Amino acid sequence: MNKKIILSIVVIAVVIASGYAVYRFFIKKDTGKEVVKKTELYVCPMHPQIHSDHPGTCPICNMDLVLKVEGDNLDTGKTNSNGIGELTLSPSQQVLANVKTEIVRKENFDFSITANGVVKSRDDAARQISSPVKGKITKLYVNFEGQKIGKGQKAFEVYSPELIATQREYLLAYENYTKMQGSNYTAVTESANSVLEAAKQRLKLWFVNDKQIEELTETKKIKNSLTYYSDYSGVVTKKYINEGSWVMEGATLADVVNLSSVWVMANIYENELNSIKIGQQAEIQITGYGNKTITGRIDYINPFVNPDTRTVEVRITVSNPGFILKPEMYVKVKIETGNSSNAIAVNKTAVLRTGKMDMVYVKKSANVFVPRSVEIAAEKDGKYLIKSGIEEGDEIVVSAGFLLDSESQIRMGAGSDMNNMPGMDKNEKKNDLEIKDGDAMKDMKNKNPDNGNQETAKDTKAAIEHKIVRIPTAQCDICKENITKALKRVNGIKSFDVDVDSKIVNVNFDNSLTDMKKIEKAISLAGYDANNRKADPVAYSKLDNCCKKPEDRKK
Repeated sequence: MNKKIILSIVVIAVVIASGYAVYRFFIKKDTGKEVVKKTELYVCPMHPQIHSDHPGTCPICNMDLVLKVEGDNLDTGKTNSNGIGELTLSPSQQVLANVKTEIVRKENFDFSITANGVVKSRDDAARQISSPVKGKITKLYVNFEGQKIGKGQKAFEVYSPELIATQREYLLAYENYTKMQGSNYTAVTESANSVLEAAKQRLKLWFVNDKQIEELTETKKIKNSLTYYSDYSGVVTKKYINEGSWVMEGATLADVVNLSSVWVMANIYENELNSIKIGQQAEIQITGYGNKTITGRIDYINPFVNPDTRTVEVRITVSNPGFILKPEMYVKVKIETGNSSNAIAVNKTAVLRTGKMDMVYVKKSANVFVPRSVEIAAEKDGKYLIKSGIEEGDEIVVSAGFLLDSESQIRMGAGSDMNNMPGMDKNEKKNDLEIKDGDAMKDMKNKNPDNGNQETAKDTKAAIEHKIVRIPTAQCDICKENITKALKRVNGIKSFDVDVDSKIVNVNFDNSLTDMKKIEKAISLAGYDANNRKADPVAYSKLDNCCKKPEDRKK
């Protein structure tokens, strides 16, 4: 009996030992590997450079760290010469960012110059209707500004005692001349004729025409009010007097301008002047009449540069059939230069203009995007002519490029130079969070254990931020140029994109060097509203007429 009990105990012990051995060397080992695998991939969704081997919060934005899913690579790779890294995005991230690409191709690029123009009346076509005599205006045929008047049309009637006396003198001279026709004395006849001619000449000096003199001769009736006719055709631009007014000799009654041909004043940028010359043909596009076009020629180039807009005014004289071109009307001007090129042209949305350089994002592989610096040769019809930087066949990002640049700069922090900053340790840890290369924080070192939270808050201020500034009053290329100049002067702005069509500015800036108040102030001092900040009144008053609000534009 005792042997059976002992044997049973031995068997049970062997079974237990075997089960433990299987658990120890197979099951527990695999489980350990799985645990390790699952506990090494916690990252911050907003700042992927923050890594941890366990759940926690991000020291930059205080967001909860999330488990990094395999294949969802959020790291930036190598950096280029500009310190901006390659960016890896999973297919799902590309969809969320609305990343669109296209293949680079060569196109026929027309170097004709397009500019904004304003219609002006010709200075040499301006005339005045005035009274040649002192008197009272008894009838006025020029009744309102904008009235069309033709040459030879009645302009006004005037009562003048001097005209009445001169008419009487002429009739007396004519009567005396008639009587002397039968005289045998030649001297008497010639004397009567000279008196008549003197009286007639006096009427002509007061602009009484031959037809009126003939009528006076035939009827022998003196008119109390004499009618005057317009010597010009045109449109009344200013009326100075009303019926019943007494006027002095030479007083202006109205201004008239002939609009059968007009001037179009176009603003040409300095870098385009080498393609402009007198005699060049220009095409005027009138947006108010279904983009109707009229051709003209350049007949004057202003010798001075506008110091505010850095443009030169060019004058084009064009005929104006039907008076469709109205003074102060805005038009589009296209000046043919005769030059064209078959070169690489890309959409403007593909190029990021930072102020210091121009670049595009090239799709290196399925999920990798690399920034590449490009040189722009010209701009036309929503496209840039690329001189160098990319080749035909490259696949570039044409949508969401600015978001990629923002994300890349956020992940890389202030750039590759940050790796050499004092206190930056690539393998350093704080609160069990690993700080990777290109961390946006300048220094996470806990110099004072009792003041860790304050130190972290101070250091995390030095991060790249992306903001949108609304510019509701910007509306043309000149506005874009003015805002661009203003933003280039703000220290701390890394890159920006001014879109006057959408009336927004996308801006990336180092918040340790600048902030939104300074950025908005810079735009305001350029003369434009920025978010809720109004434009500086002095700067706004100096803007070109086309950059101002419609109600503030000069007529």
